[in-house]
Amino acid sequence: MELFRPLNEQEYTSLIRYLRAKILERLGIKADYEIDPTHLVRIAELKFGVFVSIEKLMYSDGMIKRVLRGSMGTIRPIKNLLEDSVTATMHAAFYDPRFSPISIAEFKNCVLEVTVISPLIDVDMDWVRKEMVLGYHGLYMVDSGKATILLPQKVVEMAENYYQKTNKQLGVDELIRELCDSLKICNPTSIKAFRTQIIYELRPDGNVIERKLYLNRLLNNKVKQQAIVSGR
Repeated sequence: MELFRPLNEQEYTSLIRYLRAKILERLGIKADYEIDPTHLVRIAELKFGVFVSIEKLMYSDGMIKRVLRGSMGTIRPIKNLLEDSVTATMHAAFYDPRFSPISIAEFKNCVLEVTVISPLIDVDMDWVRKEMVLGYHGLYMVDSGKATILLPQKVVEMAENYYQKTNKQLGVDELIRELCDSLKICNPTSIKAFRTQIIYELRPDGNVIERKLYLNRLLNNKVKQQAIVSGR
């Protein structure tokens, strides 16, 4: 299976820098980033869903932990990838109802993560069992009239909780049980799947990389993981 990679390394680095500059601009600080405008033009030509998360780096006992500071996005494109990314970033930084608007002091210790969403396809539970790659695919499910978006990051979070309880990896069968037990999604009437490209900063103003969550040691993807790694 071919990886969903709409942005190359130069483009997604420019995108992260541009979004960081937009937050700083809103905070009254002029950013001095070198951003190739042709990258932004290319990104503005794309139409994909996108989620943006802001995470604060917390230091404890010599360890660095990433703590959510705001998140927002859209499962389907509204305008284009560049404008939708900016809108999601502004909402994550200043309008996420779970948090107060971000401050200059806070943002100095924050990193950005962008999840680009492929077009949705209709699937069923059989597809989920046989084809879903945990940490790469996401799901949009409707159960009892309630819609739920399951991003790969949430799957990894569920895998961490599952490992703490059972000392075992999370596979698709275990995920399905966890969806029912934890999120009360037991008999969805509609399931749509999507692929993702996840990019994030390693540290504030630091290197930007692709986050390959499907390689997480707590996920049991077996053969499907090998297929995606090799690009089949």
